[in-house]
Amino acid sequence: MMQRRHFVFLLTILSQLTTAAIAAETIDFGSLLGQMLDRAAIAEFPEPAFVCKQASSYNRESQQPGTPEWFATGDYSQFIRSEKVGERREWVMLDVEGPGAIVRWWITQYKYDGTLRVYLDGSDTPVLEGTGDELVAGKSAAIVGAPLSAKRAAGCNLYLPIPFRKHCKITYDGANATETKKFGDNIYYNINYIQYAEGTDVKSFVRGDLKANTQLIERVQQGLIAPGDYGREAVRTIAGGKQVLPPGQSITRDIAGCGAISRLRVKIGADDIGQAMRSTVIRADFDGKQRVWAPVGGFFGSGPGLNPFQGWWRQVEQDGWMTCWWPMPFRETATIAVTNYGTSDVTVELGEIAVADWTWTDRTMYFHSSWRGDDHIAVFGNNYVLGEEWNYATIRGKGVYVGDTMAVFNRPLVSKNSWWGEGDEKIYVDGELFPSHFGTGTEDYFGYAWGTAAPFEAPFHAQPRGDANKGPGHTTNTRTRMLDRIPFRKSFRLDMELMHWRSGGTVDYATTTYWYARDGAQGNGQTSPARVRGTVGRVDTEQEPE
Repeated sequence: MMQRRHFVFLLTILSQLTTAAIAAETIDFGSLLGQMLDRAAIAEFPEPAFVCKQASSYNRESQQPGTPEWFATGDYSQFIRSEKVGERREWVMLDVEGPGAIVRWWITQYKYDGTLRVYLDGSDTPVLEGTGDELVAGKSAAIVGAPLSAKRAAGCNLYLPIPFRKHCKITYDGANATETKKFGDNIYYNINYIQYAEGTDVKSFVRGDLKANTQLIERVQQGLIAPGDYGREAVRTIAGGKQVLPPGQSITRDIAGCGAISRLRVKIGADDIGQAMRSTVIRADFDGKQRVWAPVGGFFGSGPGLNPFQGWWRQVEQDGWMTCWWPMPFRETATIAVTNYGTSDVTVELGEIAVADWTWTDRTMYFHSSWRGDDHIAVFGNNYVLGEEWNYATIRGKGVYVGDTMAVFNRPLVSKNSWWGEGDEKIYVDGELFPSHFGTGTEDYFGYAWGTAAPFEAPFHAQPRGDANKGPGHTTNTRTRMLDRIPFRKSFRLDMELMHWRSGGTVDYATTTYWYARDGAQGNGQTSPARVRGTVGRVDTEQEPE
């Protein structure tokens, strides 16, 4: 007995030393960049721990929930302050203490004629500078090219990490539209950044890091557009199968023994595929508890109908196969079930389920996916007094938020030549009274701009379908996270304003969210067969406006 106690004690000490060594490792440009291809990291609570926040150009009149100004638009060219630098006037967009890192940067402008500058650790010399289309959109690969930096559907996105040890300041020296009163001088921006605890060893980015990490950058660039090549290696597979499911029937697979699902594939066949993608539900139980309940369309990011796209965590192919690579760890058992809650037969083909080895730690979390939806939500145009918010997710517990898919149906009676996505996201972490993420528009949150209707795809954001952006029909937007994931220790809440340019009608709205959490966490997802059985909106069954 004494020897066993000594052995356990030794293991405990070794574990503590290993954890301390991991925590003591220097975080730098290369280590952050390499994390982007690490499938397993997202299922472990971050160590070293960090918080994720956002700086943006949201309208500063929005200060107090319950007031009309809370829904104010005009979310452009709002800055922290201005500074005189020689003969130049620079507007400060971000000013944060380190250690930390910039992990996602989105902007859009009518004209890209001002210069953006990134200053680190109090230096007067910017480590990066360029116009928005050069620095953030990757024009001429001035910093780095696609997919880490690209302009898609009028939105510029930069996912290249920029670590800093002590301090980070980002400025813009272009004309300020709030002063010139010229809308064409606007700049909209969202900058996601993370902050580590004081004392965390972070090496600040230097321009030479780009050249020193040329091969790593290329590997990440290529990996992000070839997601199927980077799934965790399967040590066993669970046989799939094809089955015609009458209403109320399921196809189910049970898995025993510790591991993690590393690849899950589903294909749906139906006379009305739009309806089937909503009324066919995927459920996953891990270690005896339901953790996933969502329509297959929302779960895989397609929304109603089959809308192909490719991302880092999921893809939908033209032939109907849908794949996800979220790691889904479990200690003892897992069950995957696909159920037809519709009113007509559905053919479900379940691909082989890949299961990887998994070493469970005190940081390991369970994967969750939740769905919420409602139809005929009244819209009020730009009447801020009647403004309202749609709750994507409210979660109690400890975990990490990693993404969402939004599907909207713009009803013909109100939607002609109208835009539904003016509303801002507001994210509250661990009981915040004011959101640490306050956005500038729904399409900005999903990485595009100006309500562009054209489909697009990228590793971490996509618009598989955009009909509703310019008139009646459906739009599906999806966003997933890696370096910009949002840890929470007690609670998480994401609300999105519902702001429509028209009044007097309704829209249908549904969201699927993805998150990891420790056992015992609770979300507010709906699990009502009646809700997903409801008829998916169709343009050809409703009268167009005159």
